[in-house]
Amino acid sequence: MKTNTKLAVAFLAAASSIAASAADAPAPAVTFDGYAVVTGSTVNTTPSTSSMDLSAAKFGATGKFGKVTGYASLYYDGTKTDLLDAYASLDAGNGVSITVGKFLSYMGYEAFDVPNMAQISYAQAIATIPAYHTGIKLDYAAATYSTGVAVVDSLFGPSLYKGDGDLKKPGLEAYYSYKGIKDTTIWFGAADEVSTKTAFYDLWVSYALNKTDTLGAEVVKVESADVYWLVAYTKGLTDKWSLTSRISGDDSKVTGASNTKYTLSPSYTINDHFIARAEVSYVPSHGATKSSTYLAGQTIFKF
Repeated sequence: MKTNTKLAVAFLAAASSIAASAADAPAPAVTFDGYAVVTGSTVNTTPSTSSMDLSAAKFGATGKFGKVTGYASLYYDGTKTDLLDAYASLDAGNGVSITVGKFLSYMGYEAFDVPNMAQISYAQAIATIPAYHTGIKLDYAAATYSTGVAVVDSLFGPSLYKGDGDLKKPGLEAYYSYKGIKDTTIWFGAADEVSTKTAFYDLWVSYALNKTDTLGAEVVKVESADVYWLVAYTKGLTDKWSLTSRISGDDSKVTGASNTKYTLSPSYTINDHFIARAEVSYVPSHGATKSSTYLAGQTIFKF
């Protein structure tokens, strides 16, 4: 039996198991979540560019059907709307869960959803971390560690919001996270894009100095290509104010370019539903590339 046939059979078997569990469940409990983000920014290059608009919006619905949880969401990225999440998860007991559908990659220290970020921009200007794809994953969570493995249509698709839809050349992901050291999370993930035989490695560590202050570091390695890294420190100034300081960079074996980015980003939590955030980031000149400064302000409504 060919690999893609085996994958399709496994995908259908998992879906059938989830559907059977849902059929025997009581009436679902449905909840909703989402956010809307307005961002104004200026990039001081030659020529400089400025913008202010609704930059992101998300609306999601969760339905609980006994041991099965389904989640779906729509996402607007400032130009178009996409189906983002669309999956069902079966709680198989003893810390094991099986998920089938369209879901976010395991990879990456910095969050995808804007309210969960500590600053406005990402550490790198280009999309280095896989985002959404479709497939099946198996996860296990214990008291001090968690682990998971996923078989998906691709690591990187035509956009951040979906894979390539081709299970004949799937993407593979796996991770291990350890929390057995007080206030520390050590996370390691590995992935492979089968069609291009490109391995991807992601290691990040987070340490909570106290209830409000966090120090994090990440190194991402794309085999035979690039290395990306970041170090970030979030300091709670008051019960409302926080400040994130970050230094990040990339080194490309392909182009030989090396860039460093410096970021400061204060945030003000107005209440449980509103956050105001600002950022200044600076990238020094390198070779023929001139330096640039990014200034931005952002308001976030979430529910």
